[in-house]
Amino acid sequence: MVIIPLYLMLLLLPLPIVRSAGVSPQEITSEISVPRRSSAEADGYIKPGEYDDALEIDLSNATWEAYLYLKHDGNFLYVFLDHVSDTFAHIAGYDNCWVAIDTLSDGGDAPREDDYMFHSSGHHIYLGDGPYKIINGQWEEIYGHGEIPPELQERAEPVKSYKGGGTGAFGVSGNSMTPHRTFEIQIPIRGWEFEEANWTAGFCVAAGSPGTEGDFLAKAVWPETAYANFTGDFYAGGVRTLIPRVDDPQVGSFPPPSTWGTITLSDVPPVIEDKRDYWLYIAIGIVVVVIVIATVVLLLRKRK
Repeated sequence: MVIIPLYLMLLLLPLPIVRSAGVSPQEITSEISVPRRSSAEADGYIKPGEYDDALEIDLSNATWEAYLYLKHDGNFLYVFLDHVSDTFAHIAGYDNCWVAIDTLSDGGDAPREDDYMFHSSGHHIYLGDGPYKIINGQWEEIYGHGEIPPELQERAEPVKSYKGGGTGAFGVSGNSMTPHRTFEIQIPIRGWEFEEANWTAGFCVAAGSPGTEGDFLAKAVWPETAYANFTGDFYAGGVRTLIPRVDDPQVGSFPPPSTWGTITLSDVPPVIEDKRDYWLYIAIGIVVVVIVIATVVLLLRKRK
């Protein structure tokens, strides 16, 4: 009989390895490489699989659970901060997330004019040490609800196409089905100093709940070296509820560039999954099942 040997041979065939486009969680470090992957959309809704291929960094500590996801598609840098422990739905939108980029990677105890800060609302971009910054302040708004100063329009033009998923969206994610705070920001990477620096720059992400109106003070920050320097009290609205506030940011509110990490955007194109692997796997499985059934039928007939 040739059926049983054939059956055994098929079982011993090496099954194809299914390649995953995802990126394994990275150990906590202040220097990371951001992979080039699929596009996302900073719309405040985390769609299934949207960040499965992104770099994942665990920001959780003994108090909070939070995860940071980073990737780019050659045109935009996508930042998703999943603040799982922040389950307080603050109706006034006091929860905020910021992404800061030091295009010259020159650090410093205070931001300089090569430093940019983007807000999760999609409505605020700040420039470090801008020409119109307030007394004792650190940041000058170059894009927001007001008119852009003529001297800053050239700086604002290539970055104002950035998007944010809202001051802080509230919903579920792959990390938790309990509604919680999620932040999405997508930042253009071409046409400004970030591209001139070959997409290597100082980088900091900080999200916080200011602890007002029943909310609790919670913050998630990357890198860890910047955690203690973030007060978590920025507010993106126009009401003076806290001092310092985001439309009047003061010294000490946001971590100084000397505490930021470094990112490099990888220029390696994404690996496209070979769907034929799946079909081959399915075909082998079907053949094995058919042979097993045929073998059992033959053995039963022999017994009769």
